[in-house]
Amino acid sequence: MAHWDADGRKDLLFGTPAGTVILYRNVATDEAPAFDGGMLVEAGPAGAKEPIDVGYSATPLYEDWNGDGRRDLVVGAHDGRIHLYLNSGEDLAPDFVFESFAQDEGADLAVPTGRASPLLADWDGDAVMDLVSGNEAGQLLFYRNVGTSAAPAFSGHELLTSQGAVIDLFDNAHTHPCRCDWTGDGLPDLVVGATDGLVHLFQDDTGTAAGAAPPPPVRLLPPWPNPANPAVTIAFQLDAPCRARLAVFDAAGRRVALIADGAFPAGRHTITWRGRDDAGRAVPSGVYRALLTAGGARRARALVLLR
Repeated sequence: MAHWDADGRKDLLFGTPAGTVILYRNVATDEAPAFDGGMLVEAGPAGAKEPIDVGYSATPLYEDWNGDGRRDLVVGAHDGRIHLYLNSGEDLAPDFVFESFAQDEGADLAVPTGRASPLLADWDGDAVMDLVSGNEAGQLLFYRNVGTSAAPAFSGHELLTSQGAVIDLFDNAHTHPCRCDWTGDGLPDLVVGATDGLVHLFQDDTGTAAGAAPPPPVRLLPPWPNPANPAVTIAFQLDAPCRARLAVFDAAGRRVALIADGAFPAGRHTITWRGRDDAGRAVPSGVYRALLTAGGARRARALVLLR
């Protein structure tokens, strides 16, 4: 699913076995979607664009790779590499000019056994995007971002685990991961597709995400809905009473709105931001960052506002 353009409707982005990427635009509504005949997504300089082709087995994501507030096209492929098409246009009117590749210790990152299937998430709670990838062998590989939001860099990987054992579904499983709060308990679960046709759920019911450290005493939960129009709910969890400050920043790092600031008891707290700045003015569509400062910790989540 991708909000590709400015119409506020969810579109569909598909990778093909041939290595191309197809966009199907939603020509109806979110409640009753219907899609057009599809178009091949292209990249290249103006006047010389050609369909994107990563070789075989394209698995695309439409996510902000380099923290500039514009979503990029991140495509896994049969060769194990993560193909990057950074957005030189606008977030809701993308323009892909150059192809590059995710880097692992200065070389092109190559997921072992191939068939990279990327997932981007702040896995370790440091407010920097990390990379998780499925592979052909049926495993899930965690690449910690040792760079920055603007310049992601990776140095080796770890195999994700569940209940103390490495997640390894079966040979030629072609794992394709998605991270979400499946159970609604505020903890991130893993939903994994595979070639057996089943959807495999790795539920976080211990307070520890698969392969990650125990949760910190301060958690900022995923905003909902995201993208949002006109309001978004932001929830955070405190294990002990403390002063908490929740603010929204734009893609340039400027504070847009302070939406909570005070002493909070332990527990879960929910704040609604209605897309307005501190002066009460409606802010434009774009990518924003919710930043929670509490108990000496800082937690951040990206959110998209669509008008």
